[in-house]
Amino acid sequence: MISGEQVYLPSFSPGQKHLELSGSEHHHLVRVRRYQAGDNIWVVNGEGVSALASIADLNDSALTLEIKEEIPKRGELEKPVTLAIANLKGDHLNLVVEKATELGVQRIIPLLTDHTIKKGVNRDRLQRIAISAMKQSRRSFLPKISEITPFKRLIGERHSGLNLFCHAADDARELICMQAEIKAAEELTIWIGPEGDWSKDEIDLASFSDYTSTGLGPRRLRAETAALHAVGLVSALL
Repeated sequence: MISGEQVYLPSFSPGQKHLELSGSEHHHLVRVRRYQAGDNIWVVNGEGVSALASIADLNDSALTLEIKEEIPKRGELEKPVTLAIANLKGDHLNLVVEKATELGVQRIIPLLTDHTIKKGVNRDRLQRIAISAMKQSRRSFLPKISEITPFKRLIGERHSGLNLFCHAADDARELICMQAEIKAAEELTIWIGPEGDWSKDEIDLASFSDYTSTGLGPRRLRAETAALHAVGLVSALL
């Protein structure tokens, strides 16, 4: 039987036939899940490579895996999607990282905006959350979590692909109606503002940069809700 259990092994390279697994992944499989020789698991390296493997041998400290089949980009969207989101108060960014990873985002960039209140992020914690979500959702790519970046610097760097600037403007295009543009784009960036919304200067900068003013419906959403709504719609439209 093919197991849904997935382990993260960043040292795994395409073409390898045998792997050794130790540490926390070994403990979870053997001590918690009670896996035995002959059982199947999935192995991912976080760079888009996944493989179905069989446990060939195990002991108290390690187990040996035999690769049966490699499947590149298992569980991935057909286009790279970046989420650029204003840093959020409390633990709300943790939730966004977890769910955006499950929905297929390849990169998450916390933003420092004019109305951002919380100025720092714990990247190590966010990366651990992303690893867990990648494994749970059976993805093969681990999203990259960037350092917190000033919006005005990042907007000057990101001109390629389709930039979906989420903002409740009168001329905003509803995201749900943009499937043709989304499928035609080589890459996509979703921009989500802070709890206090984008400033006028930031809205003007996005307009000058020819970003697409994007609407998410008639309701007023919290920033974390807007982020996951937008990512979910893009994932579905792809």
